[in-house]
Amino acid sequence: MIDSLKIGGAEMLLLAMLRTYCRAGHQIDVAYFTPGPLAEDVARLGVPVHRVSRHGLKDPRAVVRLARLMHAAQPDVVHTHLTKSDLAGQVSAALVRAPARVSSVHNTDPWRKNPLLSTFSRAAMAPCHRVIAVSQEVRDYVVQWSGYPAHKVVVIDNGVDLERFDPETVAPLDRAALWGVAPDAPAIGVIGRLEPQKGHRLLLQAAAATAQARPDVRFVIIGDGPLRAELEAERARLGLERVVLFAGIVRDMPGALAALDGVAFASLWEGLPVALLEAMAMRRPVVATAVGGIPGVLVDGANGLTVPPGDPEALAQGVLRVVADRALAARLGAAARETVRARYSAQAMHGRIMDVYEAALAARRAKGQRA
Repeated sequence: MIDSLKIGGAEMLLLAMLRTYCRAGHQIDVAYFTPGPLAEDVARLGVPVHRVSRHGLKDPRAVVRLARLMHAAQPDVVHTHLTKSDLAGQVSAALVRAPARVSSVHNTDPWRKNPLLSTFSRAAMAPCHRVIAVSQEVRDYVVQWSGYPAHKVVVIDNGVDLERFDPETVAPLDRAALWGVAPDAPAIGVIGRLEPQKGHRLLLQAAAATAQARPDVRFVIIGDGPLRAELEAERARLGLERVVLFAGIVRDMPGALAALDGVAFASLWEGLPVALLEAMAMRRPVVATAVGGIPGVLVDGANGLTVPPGDPEALAQGVLRVVADRALAARLGAAARETVRARYSAQAMHGRIMDVYEAALAARRAKGQRA
């Protein structure tokens, strides 16, 4: 179960899991709250999709519908992703006594520092057998702020399909035709949902600072979300219409990355961004804020550049460095690809998740009960 089938890091991770586990012959159902374009991708895999409610957690019947779905399907494993699905899905799984109950925590969400919200979350998640944190930083965060029992939380780093994101084989998108970026203009990608977490307002400030030194640099914002109108208005206020381009949702992410000269992340909080790993796999030099699991992946000056969160000037200086120094950009990109190859493959991630499922099921069988 997942909160939505929109384009996002957790959603794309789920889609990759479905592809792997369907090939292995597992039977899967997907439940969700908010519709999105990934519903078609899931359906093409032959996986049944079930919308639980259009009103999210405001609809108390969501838990009842989920419980009925689980009772009918009799799953061995219930795996929930993101907050709404954790709360509704884990309660429903406990009601039907699903043998193995697993959750993935994808972010260091600020709301967890609210004692009331964390207490509520901890109570709803109590029946969950295993919690997968997508980075060590996420594990430490949820243990500290949500009070999840440390023995329940296991780290499984996010992973990327290295064959799909292979700079040697991927054909770049036509950036001049799609985005109006000239072949000789440095293009910096900004990938992520247009939501407060991703720090796009700070990115616009960094773009303004960058443009003062290098007016030829273009920032291509890939993604969509509720802040788009506000961000477009801010772009106009800063006079950046020719500098910052809104590309919307791009489905061919390998091709988009191949067309870029670098990627910037201005996130205010993170888990372990899938877009970051994808950019690294494509040998793009990355400049990113040092939040969440990012510093555990990017070593400043070795395989990327990290800057303090909330500092648009530092972000601009990082972008200017990789734009001005092609040798540095090439060295960072090559090291980034090697980092992902060594530590963040999707194959390893999917195998470890399946190990969690099997271990949880084995523990339930050993106790001789569905509790």
